[in-house]
Amino acid sequence: MNRGKTIQIRLTDIEHRRLKSLAGKRGISALLRASALGPDRQQKISERLGLIAELARIRNLLVHIAQSAARESDLDRAMIVGQLVTVERELARLNPT
Repeated sequence: MNRGKTIQIRLTDIEHRRLKSLAGKRGISALLRASALGPDRQQKISERLGLIAELARIRNLLVHIAQSAARESDLDRAMIVGQLVTVERELARLNPT
């Protein structure tokens, strides 16, 4: 995206430091654009892909845990299944739609 227009604002040192702190790595311009205009389409896509990647990592870990549970005693399996149900509930609560 070509951003060719600029806007100048005057800030105190304190305001500038506060904005830099709030913006973090993304920068003040990105912070102000997102605050004023909302996230752009590319940012939303990027955030959604990041969430999908994180869910895929969680899924892989859960598969590994389930495979390990198959090799454990009945008591250990019951404890593992209880933890997996808790994780499943938390994931369902996220609902990335």
